[in-house]
Amino acid sequence: MGFLVVDKPKGVTSHDVVKEVRKLVKDKVGHCGTLDPLATGVLILSAGKATRLSEYLLKQDKCYLVKGVFGYDSDTYDTDGSVRKEECKTIFKEELEATLSKFKGKIKQVPPPFSAVRIKGKRAYELARKGEKVELPEREVEIYKIELIDYNFPEFVLNVCCSSGTYIRSLVYDIGKSLGCSAIVSELRRTKIGKITLNETVKLSQLNKENISKYLLSPEKILPFPTLSLTEEPSFKRFKNGAPLKVKEKDGLYSVMFNEKFIGVGRVKNNVLKAEKVIL
Repeated sequence: MGFLVVDKPKGVTSHDVVKEVRKLVKDKVGHCGTLDPLATGVLILSAGKATRLSEYLLKQDKCYLVKGVFGYDSDTYDTDGSVRKEECKTIFKEELEATLSKFKGKIKQVPPPFSAVRIKGKRAYELARKGEKVELPEREVEIYKIELIDYNFPEFVLNVCCSSGTYIRSLVYDIGKSLGCSAIVSELRRTKIGKITLNETVKLSQLNKENISKYLLSPEKILPFPTLSLTEEPSFKRFKNGAPLKVKEKDGLYSVMFNEKFIGVGRVKNNVLKAEKVIL
């Protein structure tokens, strides 16, 4: 039981990675937020009882390195789709940087037609593949950081940190639209989810049945909560049975430990701890 942080390779789906890991751990495995087939980087998987904790990781902020190219259009907003070359005036670095500043902060964006957003119970990409018209409502997202790392027209590289639910493909598409020139994603790498970075990842090709257990991380190392340690057996039993416990910690969610072992997620309110999820 635990979490596995994989450096997802290019050209496979997140579900493909889940299937490969499931063969190695012989237990249920899920992912905590997908990556496009074109994308690489941080992909968090949950294994065994840890799958019950996946919900706590889905809404975390994320960071990306994205390479875009002006002068091309695509139905998927990236090079995996039907790519068409389009006329585009030369865009100078100063113009691009001025436009990027407009995208920092809270913005409205429409997810790409080929996305996992549900429309009346169906994934948008399922409808798009059938040739059906996909109209998705715009949503508010937040861009905390957007900086130009490299620029050699028509190609550019951005470092982006953003709220959960942000589509980098839509961001690049909208940047191009704002400059009067089509733009698509050619490379995408997720560098961070919450507190987890590429430094914590393992390559899928490195994993096998013999070594995978050493890469499984205990939940408290992955969950975005401080730890709260119970020191007495009666307190452990009360938490396990769902009974309230008086504590000194501030209000909020905690990774609850006993004898240096993760036992669940608890919520503190008015100095009272109650179990939200018990994992034993």
